[in-house]
Amino acid sequence: MSQDDILFSVVLPTSIDRGLILPHSIGSIQRQTVQNFEILVIGDGVNDMTRSVINELSHQDQRIRFFDFPKHPRRGEEYRHKLLMNEARGKYIAYLCDRDLYLPHHLETLALYLEKYDFASTLNYTMLEGMESMVYGRKNLDAWNAPAWYLSCTGHTLAYYKKLPFGWRTTPSGQFTDIYMWEQFINQKDCRTYCGLEPTVLWFKRGNHPGMSTLERKEELIRWEEIMRDKLLFQMKKEEALHEMMSGFNFLHRNHPILIKGRKPSQVPSEVWKKIKKALLLS
Repeated sequence: MSQDDILFSVVLPTSIDRGLILPHSIGSIQRQTVQNFEILVIGDGVNDMTRSVINELSHQDQRIRFFDFPKHPRRGEEYRHKLLMNEARGKYIAYLCDRDLYLPHHLETLALYLEKYDFASTLNYTMLEGMESMVYGRKNLDAWNAPAWYLSCTGHTLAYYKKLPFGWRTTPSGQFTDIYMWEQFINQKDCRTYCGLEPTVLWFKRGNHPGMSTLERKEELIRWEEIMRDKLLFQMKKEEALHEMMSGFNFLHRNHPILIKGRKPSQVPSEVWKKIKKALLLS
């Protein structure tokens, strides 16, 4: 594939012992409806097992390029900057966390946004750990008003990235790495930004330290891959998530939350809200 044919450079940072889950996250990229991409795997202090997995995957698919770095003090932000400035060949840049999964239309959807905007995000399904259910958008937040901006949901043009004052750089302690980076885009007065409302990513929460082991994470990814292969079952999962999110909205006035005695649902006492939900389910 020539450089002119590459639409997306997908940046996938990984570290330590994540080799067990990489065939799944990378596999979700390989199953995209858009196939003219390259995958830039950034090794941030990977161990020998993970290194061997990446090398095998890149041998099988020459679109995978592996960049092996020592462990960075934070998340390898400077490594990402180096690759975007010197190695990335795509018109657009997308990202994937090594524990997340793209839905097959993620890159296609992101490409539509980036035809018009410099920086864009899709929405996500938040996966509930150890359960076969998911939440539309960000858990405990209003999906209509809360852009995802998660690493796996977000993309931008390579051309605009090269105009930024800094690009990826070491994140100060106590701040989220991706949000710290995205603020550079948002703060540029000429940057055109957009967040869609269609979920195109299965987002798996990292969890508190130490969180799930890599083996447990692999088992969870396999379980959801099996669910997605059953088209009817996965459609029902998506509709359950949408129904749960929409249950707090007035369908007669789309995008406007219902008010109960002048208050939003989140402000209503739990016992009152339980009665309302019960009534909705019985109606």
